[in-house]
Amino acid sequence: MKTLRKFLKNSEKGQAIILIAFAFVGLVGMVGLVTDTGLLLIEYGKLKKSIDAAAIAAAQQYRVESGGSAIDTVALQNAAVNLLNLNQVQNVSNIIVHSCEDTGPNRPALCNPDPINNPIDNRKLVEVTASADVRFGFLRVLGFESATLTATSVGEAATLDLVLIMDTSASMAFETGVESNCASNDISINTCRKSDADDDPTVCNLNNTCEPMAAVKDVAIDFIDTLYFPYDRVAIVTMTSQTPGGGRDPETILPLTSDKATVVNFINNIKVFEPRNCGTWDETEGTCLDYHETTGVFRGAICEKYQSHLPAGDTDPSSCPSSNIGGSLREAREALLADGDENLQRLDAFWVVVALFGGPANSTDVTNPVNYPNGFCPMNTWYPSYEGAWCVDLYASTRHDDDDPLVNYDNPDTPTVENYQISLYDADDYARDKADDLANMITGNGVTIYTIGLGARIKSLETIGGVPVNNPDTGEQEPPPAEDLLIYIATEAGNDDVKHGQYFYAATSSSLSEIFERIAKNIATKISQ
Repeated sequence: MKTLRKFLKNSEKGQAIILIAFAFVGLVGMVGLVTDTGLLLIEYGKLKKSIDAAAIAAAQQYRVESGGSAIDTVALQNAAVNLLNLNQVQNVSNIIVHSCEDTGPNRPALCNPDPINNPIDNRKLVEVTASADVRFGFLRVLGFESATLTATSVGEAATLDLVLIMDTSASMAFETGVESNCASNDISINTCRKSDADDDPTVCNLNNTCEPMAAVKDVAIDFIDTLYFPYDRVAIVTMTSQTPGGGRDPETILPLTSDKATVVNFINNIKVFEPRNCGTWDETEGTCLDYHETTGVFRGAICEKYQSHLPAGDTDPSSCPSSNIGGSLREAREALLADGDENLQRLDAFWVVVALFGGPANSTDVTNPVNYPNGFCPMNTWYPSYEGAWCVDLYASTRHDDDDPLVNYDNPDTPTVENYQISLYDADDYARDKADDLANMITGNGVTIYTIGLGARIKSLETIGGVPVNNPDTGEQEPPPAEDLLIYIATEAGNDDVKHGQYFYAATSSSLSEIFERIAKNIATKISQ
């Protein structure tokens, strides 16, 4: 009996030891499970954040290969890998990058299912998937060494709706043929700043030799090569009619399209303003092309109605200037809005305008045909004694509204004889107003506008008697009117929330390639999500 009791007592001790051992293992397991589960969650969070950043980095490279038309998939992959390495994510493996170019089952689910026939819904999506091994701490005691985590994220590069505004005024043929003294500020000898016999647009438009227009078109096509069709769309606005004998009003010659070949074709066919041929010094309004009566040699574009009254100059020249910058910006705005067709608008796209101009604004749209049948052109800019350009005052730093009170004006050519009540609202004021309208578009960030000033006229100061003009209120020298306007359009127009663009100056067309390249790189970095 004693032996049995002793045996049972020893057995109970052994069972207790076993139970304690199992309890200890269970406790270790629970602690390990809690600890390593927390470790998994922490590592997954780190991996997910890194994958999110990698997807955005890859999306920034969503562009065509240099000289090609296909997306640079290697750049997408490298951008994702480099970002993961930068974030020091450990043991990353199986990094997979997919874009909307993929046609198989791995194509990101958010991609447009019909990119060719329904290009308006195209999105530049990049899906990045990666795995990482996480080594356990406590659970290794139980034989569990590690676990593999996998995360996926989608980055998106902005699709672009871009409007290209091209200056097609007569000055875009001033460098055709043989020119001289192009670096001179003296317009009397600088043939690049005025029309001469070999600048006839009816001739150079036919064989595409108008300069600097031909050079501008070549650079514009190179710029178009940096965009990615059919994800991006381009519209083209010209400052003047593209029809021989046509008018000076800006035109949208191509609405937003995602077909690259169409865009390139329209750029190639852009022409310098080619108004009607002059008659016999009659009262017909508008610019006309003047030829020598006997030799037929081209003498330039003139305002026939105005010049027929010289030296008195007592008629209205407002139908003749053709640099309607404000009207061009208005056309760009309407193009981005697809002329009001909501089905063709992409409000989530990155809206961009790239505008090239060769001089100041000197004409406007006709918004008040009763009082201003040819657009806004203050009467104090009409007369021969006025040393500035028609339809724009000498003071770029001043700004007027179209509803400002009229002011008294006494014609200096006939003092005390002709006295008028006139509006001072001019072509420069109109251009700034239309720039504000364009920049303050209905998208979240407005419209980003890049302006390019081409040629010496951009830097030209207004002068009186050869002396630069000072502001009558501040006494400070007035800035070049063309450059001051283009700076405003690109960097100040609209409200403070607008993503403003940049202004660039090109002394000659040879500088344009670098400028367009800088604009392309700047646009490529814009990410919508």
